[in-house]
Amino acid sequence: MTQTIQKNKRAFWEHPWSYMESFFIGIGLLLTGFIIELSIPSSEAFLIAYPYNILFLGGYVLILFVVYKWFSDIQLIRWLTKVPASISSIVLVTFMVMIMGIVPQIPSENNFVTKFGLNHITTHWAFLLILFQFLTCLGLVTVKRLLQFSWANFGFVVSHLGLFIALVAGVLGSGDLQRLSLNVYEGKASFTAFDDDNQEVHLPFAFYLNDFIIEEYSPKLALVDNKSGSIAHNNGKNLYLVEKGETYYFQDIEVHIKDYLANAGKHGPKYFFVNEVGSPPAAFVSVKNSKNDSLVEGWISSGSFRYPYESLKINEEYSIVMTIPEPKEFSSDIDILTKEGERIHAVLKVNESFPYKGWDIYQLSYDETMGKWSDLSVIELVRDPWLPVIYTGIFMMIAGALNMFWLGNTMNKNQK
Repeated sequence: MTQTIQKNKRAFWEHPWSYMESFFIGIGLLLTGFIIELSIPSSEAFLIAYPYNILFLGGYVLILFVVYKWFSDIQLIRWLTKVPASISSIVLVTFMVMIMGIVPQIPSENNFVTKFGLNHITTHWAFLLILFQFLTCLGLVTVKRLLQFSWANFGFVVSHLGLFIALVAGVLGSGDLQRLSLNVYEGKASFTAFDDDNQEVHLPFAFYLNDFIIEEYSPKLALVDNKSGSIAHNNGKNLYLVEKGETYYFQDIEVHIKDYLANAGKHGPKYFFVNEVGSPPAAFVSVKNSKNDSLVEGWISSGSFRYPYESLKINEEYSIVMTIPEPKEFSSDIDILTKEGERIHAVLKVNESFPYKGWDIYQLSYDETMGKWSDLSVIELVRDPWLPVIYTGIFMMIAGALNMFWLGNTMNKNQK
């Protein structure tokens, strides 16, 4: 009995390769990728753009068909079409994605992170190598089912082909992704944008800014330590909305807001309501100390690019200050001007895209030093021509999964 078990025990690297050999190969690819990364760091320059990504995709698919059709007897090719190769590559791809989720994918001052390229996993040699293995496994399995096609395998073929299309489009489409920013001033047209490398890109259309609109929250009141400059906490709360008639308590201090002006200008020791560029909010506050019944009154203001901020010193320890109003929402009323003479009106908002000729246009930023008086709007333009291909692949995956689910239910009913 013992001799029979020893005879049936498979030796390492004996055909067919199983999970042990599959993970050994996969981990070897990861280690190879990290070694290459140490000597030849990957970067965005590694990305393939049109038309080379199309040529690469066509050649890659052709090679998959040729390899399976005429070289499927080779052990390596047979292994790539088996479950252990696919499972091991999926696990290792997931491992790299987990690193991407843990380590911020931004420039880092950490030498270890930078040296091993952990802050740019999507272009990392190790990730590309293991992803290439997974895509090859997926592609060969899909080719196998296509060449042996039957309607019973329709859902399997469609779902696997959809996953292959979505992943390949996501990888190869990275080179064609354009992300631009454009500065446009009120009353002026601009068609010159800038890419991530601050290189000029001339657009076939222009933007004309009619008006930049910003809504702000009310400013807040805070008690500041005169020595450290830090905001004093008051039972976990340290900021209070500035509203006329409100009264707040900081331990033994009572703060009453007697007057509030959303737009104010200073004349002498007082503030008056004005409606002009750069007029900041101001409030007249009364501060009473219950310990010694002392009373201090005065104006405070958050200031602006035109007026300095003003605080109210209530004793040697603390002062009352007003924070700069935070933006609630900002948007740009623009016209898109085309070479054909068209004028397309749009209102751009943050996180809401306006689609135009393959571009997704967003409100990005403004001149924060000018605040609500900014006459500059920063617009972001994003163009991803491969996105429809990715969506097509995802819909194919869903359709294939639904087909297999429906087919499975039908077979169960027939068996009953």
